[in-house]
Amino acid sequence: MHINKIKFQTFKDFVPDSLRFWIYILFLICFQFSNGIYFSAMNQMSGSLSLTPDDMRMMGNAVLVGLTMYFPLAFRLKFRFTNRTCLMIAALVLITINLIVPHVQSRPLLLTLCFAAGFFRLFGTFECFSSILPKITPNYNYGVFLSFVFFVVLGFIHVFDIAASYIMYYYNWQFIHYFAVGLLLLVVLGAFVLMQPFRPMPKMPLYGVDWLGMILWSVFILAAIFVVQYGEQMDWFHSPYIRAAAGISLLALSANLLRMMHIRHPFIDFAAFKTRNLLNLLLLFLFLDILLSTQQVLQNTFTGAVLHLDQLNTVNLYWLDVAGMLLGALFSWYVLTRLKWHHKLVCFVGMSFIVLYIIQMYFLITPYTNIEKLYLPLVCCGFGHVTVFISLTVYAQATAPFRNYFQVLCILGLIRTGIGAPLGDAIYARALEAQVTIHSSLIVALRELFGMSIVFGIVVLMIIMASRFKTQVGMPIPTFRRMYRYLKSF
Repeated sequence: MHINKIKFQTFKDFVPDSLRFWIYILFLICFQFSNGIYFSAMNQMSGSLSLTPDDMRMMGNAVLVGLTMYFPLAFRLKFRFTNRTCLMIAALVLITINLIVPHVQSRPLLLTLCFAAGFFRLFGTFECFSSILPKITPNYNYGVFLSFVFFVVLGFIHVFDIAASYIMYYYNWQFIHYFAVGLLLLVVLGAFVLMQPFRPMPKMPLYGVDWLGMILWSVFILAAIFVVQYGEQMDWFHSPYIRAAAGISLLALSANLLRMMHIRHPFIDFAAFKTRNLLNLLLLFLFLDILLSTQQVLQNTFTGAVLHLDQLNTVNLYWLDVAGMLLGALFSWYVLTRLKWHHKLVCFVGMSFIVLYIIQMYFLITPYTNIEKLYLPLVCCGFGHVTVFISLTVYAQATAPFRNYFQVLCILGLIRTGIGAPLGDAIYARALEAQVTIHSSLIVALRELFGMSIVFGIVVLMIIMASRFKTQVGMPIPTFRRMYRYLKSF
């Protein structure tokens, strides 16, 4: 991917042009290493803060929901604040959250902090990505841009997990937060010293933003995740908490649908749900999350309970995922932009590699498997993961109405970073428990579930082949000027 010679006006004159792009990349890395709750520290944090593993996963899901809820507000905030202000606000809020979280034991407060962490993490991330977009692809080719985006976002999640595990191994889990604070201070200092106030378009006020709608959509998806996450622990609908969460989720969804029909500019417009093939995209992201749960539940059970790999050996396997994601990003960039492959074909290839990962794992479920035999399956999984994400998101950009593009991303996020992964994890965790009871052998149970997943994966591939993705979409691409003109019309 060629880096073009475009000068960033956000920097002060003394900053060399050759460094400006890489300063943004450094800021991007710092934001990817910043969260409210870190999965790598789950075991230690559970003991220190009196949280269960389900609590920790719920907090992690809240981060992803907060991230998703930022999308409809992305350009409103970008046109309201200067580039430097956006970066500094995002970094300062994340610093505050990282300093508070290690000392909080209240679950509702932790949930709120994690939601805010996800929102402001994407606030800073989006500011960096939107600023370097013209540098990466002056003609706004989203096949190029999203290949870069998803490798950075998905790949650096694993890189940070590796770094966090080593920090915990030699120190303790609180140092992960202090490490994140140090990186974010670099962002604050760098933005303050090196950058000048700049916005791509005239200042736009935040009038007309549906803040209540954002809260209601967040309550809807968080309550739904609560049901899935805690259902097994609380005996599903025998628990008043599960029944209350399900009722709250339905009430919030009903309120959103009513507001969609009666207010002028809802948080998510009804027109966004009419996007061509949106249901297909939602189902494919859901199927992807369910298949990827084999890695989170079955593979982690295999490496921990059968192979007895220690923490560092387990986390070092993430490098294979990262390598696969890099290959997947390069593959997607090349076939989408140079060979002009159709999105459906690229999606099929990506999903095929995930099924290939599951097939290989099926034959590796023995106590005598060497760790090196896991390398190729993990590369295939990382390759397929990022390839499907890129192909489906590029297709969404090409088909979504221009005014609703970021709302469509939010809708997709309700599955891909919302309910999809918790649902998949819950299915496999419950199925694994049932299979162990039936077979009285963990290895047999794991192989049985991998075998069922192969069948499900083949069915998904057949669904992709049978689906109808139109070749010519012809939708305008989001640019600063087009988005500003649209938002100005409110």
